[in-house]
Amino acid sequence: MSTIKLERFIQAPPSEVFIYFTNSTALRDWMCDVATTDPRPGGHFYLCWAADYYMSGEFVKLEKNKLVSFTWHGRGEPRSTLVEISLKKQKGGTLLKLAHRGIGKGQKWAQISSTYEQEWKNSLDNLVSVLEQGPDLRITRRPMMGILPVEFNAEVAAKLGVPVDYGLRLGGVLDGMGAQKVGLQADDVIVSFDGHELTAPNIFGQIIRTKHAGDCIDVTFYRGAEKKSIQMLLSGRDIPPIPTSVQALRDQVAPVYQQYESEIEKLLQSATNNECSVKPHPNEWSVNEILAHLIHSEIGWQNVVSEIIGGHEGLYDDFGGNIQAYIDGTVSTYKTKDELLNQLRTHDAETLNILSHIPMEFLSRKGKFWKLVFQASQNPYHLSSHLDQMQAALVAARQK
Repeated sequence: MSTIKLERFIQAPPSEVFIYFTNSTALRDWMCDVATTDPRPGGHFYLCWAADYYMSGEFVKLEKNKLVSFTWHGRGEPRSTLVEISLKKQKGGTLLKLAHRGIGKGQKWAQISSTYEQEWKNSLDNLVSVLEQGPDLRITRRPMMGILPVEFNAEVAAKLGVPVDYGLRLGGVLDGMGAQKVGLQADDVIVSFDGHELTAPNIFGQIIRTKHAGDCIDVTFYRGAEKKSIQMLLSGRDIPPIPTSVQALRDQVAPVYQQYESEIEKLLQSATNNECSVKPHPNEWSVNEILAHLIHSEIGWQNVVSEIIGGHEGLYDDFGGNIQAYIDGTVSTYKTKDELLNQLRTHDAETLNILSHIPMEFLSRKGKFWKLVFQASQNPYHLSSHLDQMQAALVAARQK
């Protein structure tokens, strides 16, 4: 048997560090993508990562703000091991000692042990960052190509003249990011990334997760029948400035709302209520239905804000579908374009007021506040797509 031992000093009290090993939401903030826990001796401990790895175990011992111990049995691993986290108060913070015990010998265990050690180092570095400054390193270091993938199959390949039926087809690229800078464009099909052939749907995701912003990657792609190779610098995410007060946060976010409300109002200024109620196609939304969807999206975002502040966030397997009954109910309640627009403005204003009424003590929870600011400051790509959708719906309505 062998043991991995690591230490970190964290400028945060043991009571706060303890939460980040026992609370499901807090564990997702620095370590994994999915977590569910029952923090008591014998209670379950389950973590999952998007990279097709998960572990299950149970809490063995808990001493509040001092010790967390749990078993660990990861996917494909021969048997359970044991993780012990001790927390000791020191001047200015907490000395964290981690021991991952019971690791076996042999070639298979050697690879597992190496992965354990590297991933624990990365995760503890992120825990320090989240608790001391706020940034989630998985986001700030995450690489972005700036691509919009779309469907690709043998039928699409034949239409494009691409001689293979595997790869990553681009529906477009984002301005200023790596893909656009090296000249990639819509309908290019990436077939090799960092020397790996993209012959299965999950290969690209597995590779990109091992890279950081600033890495230079070899990319091979088809443009029609022509095969090309380039080197691409992976871009980083735009990280918003972190305001020093909740009012500053409101002021930072408000211009985005003002801009998109203005764009909607300009687009719909001359539209009649009848035009806004026309569906371009039985399976496509009218302008009024799109406005209802935007109202629902804002209500959903308000719920997310409340969950982040409360420290218990919902977890979903995917975004799910839009419920037409929900759309129909809203459109039936607010029957005109103007009524729907007023509801959207009201919910937007409510969101901004929620942000300005966040308790001041929440700002001291640096990781949580950073997460909220990051999510609140994202570019409104969702809105942009629906603006185009509304414009197309109006064009279709006026042609009928």
